[in-house]
Amino acid sequence: MQNLQQLQVPVWPLEDNTILSKVSVTYQVFGLPLGTAPVVLINHSLQGDSDSAYHWDGVMGKNKAIDLNEYTVITIDIPGNEVSKSINYDYLPFDRITARDVAVLFWLTLFELEINEVFAIIGADLGGGIAWEMACLFPNKVLNIIPIASSPKTQDWVIEEPKAKNDYLKSIFYSIDISRHRTDILEITQYIKSKIHVIYVKEEHIFNRAKLRKFYTQLNNYKNTVKFYEIEQIKNNELVKEHIDEVEKIVDQILEAEYINNVA
Repeated sequence: MQNLQQLQVPVWPLEDNTILSKVSVTYQVFGLPLGTAPVVLINHSLQGDSDSAYHWDGVMGKNKAIDLNEYTVITIDIPGNEVSKSINYDYLPFDRITARDVAVLFWLTLFELEINEVFAIIGADLGGGIAWEMACLFPNKVLNIIPIASSPKTQDWVIEEPKAKNDYLKSIFYSIDISRHRTDILEITQYIKSKIHVIYVKEEHIFNRAKLRKFYTQLNNYKNTVKFYEIEQIKNNELVKEHIDEVEKIVDQILEAEYINNVA
């Protein structure tokens, strides 16, 4: 990966009060230079990594939905996702790292890059859940979250074992729960200032779609900033690649409207 970069996060506090020091983080930057344009953060999926040029090809690019002529795009690797063979992560307590821990690390990485606000966070399955966790941690710092085939509380709606690059990423996926150690999930979401653009998948087998949609309908009664979109069924968890045109069209619709209303 020619664009793979690395920085060191001085301190990474975990939910269980473990403090990790000097954590190496790999990431990639696409599009306009840092500090010159709105930032779109792409959170990678259960089978993905920071190579958005590959995983989001057709959605991200010049004159595409995530337009590299207009945005700075950042994708951060979850330590241990096997993208970097040169960094030793053996010291990490993989069995205790949660999605919220990853959300904290992603924010710390952004802060190291001197990014304090994000125009949009987008991600599929695991990446979408981490987007939820990030929006809860800093509810005023994200304008839009775009979770695709994901949920803010995995265990409540998951019905089938997903495919993942490794068991570690799968355990993080199962730990997604924005209400943990907080309060009722609907109450928590009321504090999120981001606009929430939920992309469903027809006949998707990982989540109980009917129950999840019921939750989002209830959420919409509390917040009028929730919008729903739908794409066709996916296969083998290959979300973006399977229906690239559908995803590109929906994301383009979302980002173009938000760009006009908030940037242009």
